[in-house]
Amino acid sequence: MDKKWIICIIITVILGLVLGIGLAIFFSNNNKTENMDIISEKELAEQETNIIANIEIENTVETVNQQNNVSPNAIIIEKVYYEGCDHLIRTSKDVPEDLVNKSEDEVKEKLKDWKLEEYSPTQIVLYKTQPGNCGEHYFVQEHNGVIGIYTTDQYGVKSLKEDTEIATQYLPEEDVNRLKAGIEIIGYTNLVEFLEDYE
Repeated sequence: MDKKWIICIIITVILGLVLGIGLAIFFSNNNKTENMDIISEKELAEQETNIIANIEIENTVETVNQQNNVSPNAIIIEKVYYEGCDHLIRTSKDVPEDLVNKSEDEVKEKLKDWKLEEYSPTQIVLYKTQPGNCGEHYFVQEHNGVIGIYTTDQYGVKSLKEDTEIATQYLPEEDVNRLKAGIEIIGYTNLVEFLEDYE
């Protein structure tokens, strides 16, 4: 073989090696750059996600605080225990305007005389103890030919509250005898139901 051909082959091989090494370096640097860009994009995406999550948490906390205030449609349940007669009277009423949109702490501050048993935006349960009688002790008795309604205090003393329009002369003899002796009724609802039986 001619020396020229050998030199051409050697030069071609050297050029091929140089070119191959150059291409390898070029592609490896290019891949590192791409990977770095991808990592940066991932980090950026994670940062954006974290920022969005923090904003959502802040908004959620604000919403929760607003939703935890007393609703205009809320009801208040008052439970009063009367020591004199050992009765617990429970009443319900609509929330007054001055408690609407108040927080639990603001409600406690406004209603210092009560113990706050339960608090939610739609229902507040209050409790307190009172000395004396609950005021729902009634005594029904014949009075001037009609059924009279008396109240009794914690000592059993009767006071005429009102006369009904129910005449005793038209009632069965057994009922008239019971009414002459007097019938004790506890609770206004029970009193109304009792009187409805005679109307």
